Parts: sequence; C-alpha cells; structure tokens
Amino acid sequence: MTKRTAIMHDNLPLLTVTEAAVLEQLFVDAMLADALVVRLSPTVAVIDPVKVEAVVARLKKLGHLPKVV
Repeated sequence: MTKRTAIMHDNLPLLTVTEAAVLEQLFVDAMLADALVVRLSPTVAVIDPVKVEAVVARLKKLGHLPKVV
C-alpha cells in the first residue's frame, strides 16, 4: 500500500474565469504564460504569487474586469 501525502497551501492566488475558452486564451498569451503556474480545472488556474499585479494589469489591458479578493 502506497502512502499518500496531502499538501495544503495558504494564500495561493487563483484565477477563476467563467468559460474554459477564456482560460485557454490566457495560457497562450505571451505576457501571461509564465505567470499562470498550473490549471486546476477548466476555469481555474494558479497564479505565481509574485506576478499577481502583472496578471491583473494584463487582464485589464485585454478588456477583462478582474475582481481581486
């Protein structure tokens, strides 16, 4: 039997969008690609914590209205 380990992360910045196609477009955007660490679901991705402000700025420039909570 293999032992499994669970890891909990505090204050992990997430990006949530309403449609999977939007997140797909963001992952191929040259200015966002290195800031989006991993996709957790079709509409949720982890953001590099040190790049949150850059992601918000880029989303605004692309016409999105990000809500930071």
